[in-house]
Amino acid sequence: MYTYPAPAIVLNNAIAQQFPPHYRFDTHFHRSVELLLCTSGTISFAIQGSEQILKPGQYIIIFPNIPHDTVAPDDATAQALHIHFYVKSAYSLYGSQDSHGEMPFLMELMLNRRPFFREICSAQLRACLECIFDEFCIPGQNSDRLMQLYCEQLILLLSRDLLAQCKSSSDVYKNNYLMDAILYINQHCSEKLVVEQIAKYAGVSQRYLTKLFQKYLDLSISSYITFIRISKSIDYKCSNPSATLAEVATEFGFSSQQHFSKAFKYTMGVTPRNYFMERMNIDRAR
Repeated sequence: MYTYPAPAIVLNNAIAQQFPPHYRFDTHFHRSVELLLCTSGTISFAIQGSEQILKPGQYIIIFPNIPHDTVAPDDATAQALHIHFYVKSAYSLYGSQDSHGEMPFLMELMLNRRPFFREICSAQLRACLECIFDEFCIPGQNSDRLMQLYCEQLILLLSRDLLAQCKSSSDVYKNNYLMDAILYINQHCSEKLVVEQIAKYAGVSQRYLTKLFQKYLDLSISSYITFIRISKSIDYKCSNPSATLAEVATEFGFSSQQHFSKAFKYTMGVTPRNYFMERMNIDRAR
């Protein structure tokens, strides 16, 4: 019997979007995952200095909090299927799977190391997106349950595409020690964390766990912890706009606001004050 999990995937919007000739949406970012499937014309994205051009039948995933521009450069109108969604508890949903290697898309959400990926849309993925649009735009009986199933199917299909595109990453997703350590860090990032504690949970020595992080993520364990804390602090501040930076720093285990600001600028390339001011300006413009 199939057991329906607690809702973890939340669709923010789903629209069939038209981009008029020479449309431009300057630098912006989302707390949600953005998926855009180009159905006609050409759509271009500038993401961290990389230009990504979509033609009909191609899609792009842009991960949360990644600044990007969107442009329709041609003289003709471009069209796309466009959705934004949240995975509210990626580690919870991911951890419920029998095999770590089955859900690399959720793993990438937790790793926070990838700004985007793009691929050709399969017939299955296109059909899944169309079902999501139908239920979102014209909900009917059992829509909530169907939407959750379609969204889970979406995660599986994106995982398949991601794994096919990055076969070299498959060892990362299947390494149980590394995955257990990453899950533990994600769940306890607001607490005081030491390598000994994380290694004990993962069932390996500190030295071996350190080697795994360097080999697969090219990061020290402490650098990864800081990266996760910064990522989660963004969601926390956006959900609690009245929270001060000092309160955010305390919430996520930083010794002071100055420590938080320094780590934030190093990770995001901008101070937290400027980042959240820009976030507010974007929200007001919508």
